[in-house]
Amino acid sequence: MTVVTTPKTDTSQNNGLLNYRITAQRILELLDLEEEDEYGILRPTAYAIKTAMKLVIDSYDIMGDSFPKGSPITDDQGSIRLAWENLDSDCRVRLFCPCNAEEKAYVYHQKSDQYGSEDIINFSTLVNWLKWFNEA
Repeated sequence: MTVVTTPKTDTSQNNGLLNYRITAQRILELLDLEEEDEYGILRPTAYAIKTAMKLVIDSYDIMGDSFPKGSPITDDQGSIRLAWENLDSDCRVRLFCPCNAEEKAYVYHQKSDQYGSEDIINFSTLVNWLKWFNEA
């Protein structure tokens, strides 16, 4: 008789993967928005989508099981703002992905009354602030 055993599942790893999938899916769902309304552009530009997805994918590749779930919105120019918030610790990280290459992507970070922002040079800037967010 052969006994088949299933490897023990690491739920923290699954949570990081699930958080990544939810975040990526939410970004891609922005493409289903109407192109614009009376207030401006609703659907993000291709540049904003490409920037957001690249930063999220590259960050997940490094962070793995500690990747937190983010929520994206668009602004009236077609840029994407991706937010991570922890209300219990009054901590937030927001990634701004511009609508075009003339503007810079940046990350805003806040814990209580201390805040600041940093231009995104590459995905490691976002990774550093998401790790900070996880530790808050």
